[in-house]
Amino acid sequence: MKYIASISGGQDSTAMTVRLLELGHPVDYIVFCDTGNEFPQMYDYLKRLDKWLLKTYGIGITFLHAPKTLKDLCFSPFTKGKLKGQVRGMPYSSSMSFCTRDLKKNVSERFYKGLKDDVTQYIGYVYREKNRKHQSDKEYIINIFPLIDWQWNEDTVQSYLKSKTLYNHLYDHYTRTGCMFCPKQSLDSWYALFCNFPDLWNEAKRWEHDAIKQNAHIKHFRSDYSLLDLELRFTQQKKKQDKQVTFDLKWNDEQVSCMCG
Repeated sequence: MKYIASISGGQDSTAMTVRLLELGHPVDYIVFCDTGNEFPQMYDYLKRLDKWLLKTYGIGITFLHAPKTLKDLCFSPFTKGKLKGQVRGMPYSSSMSFCTRDLKKNVSERFYKGLKDDVTQYIGYVYREKNRKHQSDKEYIINIFPLIDWQWNEDTVQSYLKSKTLYNHLYDHYTRTGCMFCPKQSLDSWYALFCNFPDLWNEAKRWEHDAIKQNAHIKHFRSDYSLLDLELRFTQQKKKQDKQVTFDLKWNDEQVSCMCG
């Protein structure tokens, strides 16, 4: 049996991993699946975390990479079916899309299978997400949810990481972290990108522009607004408020199929 902590760089999975090691639970690998669409600040944080883990517990992060990045997948054509030959465009905003499947799920499962042992996978869902507990569809993988067992929620997670000087400053702007251009993120998160990371916001707009130009299957990250539409709305909002905004539509954890935390 191999014990693997699945880590995204977000506060939940990070706190879970550090606490497991602190308590002496078995951890053979700490696995991060790189989508190629993480915040630059997240890559910097993961480098620092990797060094800290190696120094403190003698185990570092195993970085896994898919053959293609998220951008590669978005601008590659379908290879079969009625859409064969058409550019994919943006990932689906509901259910599991090709980004989660090809950049996380398949990559991690190939790594696990290559170990030639059964695997216990630690997943960092917090206690309020206990209804998200699920069994793996692979018989050689057992899922365990330590934060749920410990009844830890975000406040405990964040306090714990601050006590270890492992706070991730992306949480100065976000309540959850994930890929920079995740289609499942809330309007609040897009607003945070617009306000705090204008270069990344402009890059996301270029993706939509290119998707339209190439007549992609899905041309926008959201089904309700394009980023150009949101930019008009956000510009007006920013004039009224200083980086504080509340929208009707919030992040719905029940619909998030990727393992971000």
